[in-house]
Amino acid sequence: MKYKIFWAVVVVFVIAAGGMSFFSYQQKQPLVYHESLMVPAVTVDERTLTMGDLAYYIAAEELEIEEQAKIYDLENTDKYWGMRLRPGRFIKIEAKEMVLDTAIHDEIFYQMAMDAGFTLGEEEQESLAMRQYDFWSDLTEEQQERLGVEKQELMDRMEQIAIAQQYQFVYGMEHSIVAEDYAVDGEKYQDLLKEHSVKVNRSDWNRIPFGEVVLGSKES
Repeated sequence: MKYKIFWAVVVVFVIAAGGMSFFSYQQKQPLVYHESLMVPAVTVDERTLTMGDLAYYIAAEELEIEEQAKIYDLENTDKYWGMRLRPGRFIKIEAKEMVLDTAIHDEIFYQMAMDAGFTLGEEEQESLAMRQYDFWSDLTEEQQERLGVEKQELMDRMEQIAIAQQYQFVYGMEHSIVAEDYAVDGEKYQDLLKEHSVKVNRSDWNRIPFGEVVLGSKES
């Protein structure tokens, strides 16, 4: 009887270990971005931004870096993407973190703008409309499909970003000598950031294959 109990325990242990191993394996696999749009990315105070909410930042940053990479080496853009900026930190990693930091920054100022009843002026709305048109038009159909976000959702998000950034300028001019003090890397913004609760879904964010979301895998 004891012999049977022993092997029953062993079987349960093996199954549990196998399940944990499979879960650990899954957690290390890259997410397919357009299939992960509703996955939480970061919560700022009481509002959660999904991976889809970060689509504009991801796409814009990937395309910008790829243009820089072409200038650096038209034949092999991977060289630029893989450049080391400081020990253990590469351009791809730094850019991905900047996407997250900027999204957090803009969400804070968007919430502040809404609380203040701030809206864009007529000229700002016209400028936004041009940027929206240009951005969507510059994406190829394949890149739009890779992104997976509906056009109107992306336009709405770009409007929120525009409101946030314009309000940052207004707020910065009211509370500092230069508005840039409240930019994402500004000293005064770092103080403001401490007043807010920010929780990053780091396990899933780390699995976003930044550099391949709209650009696609260069191995495929």
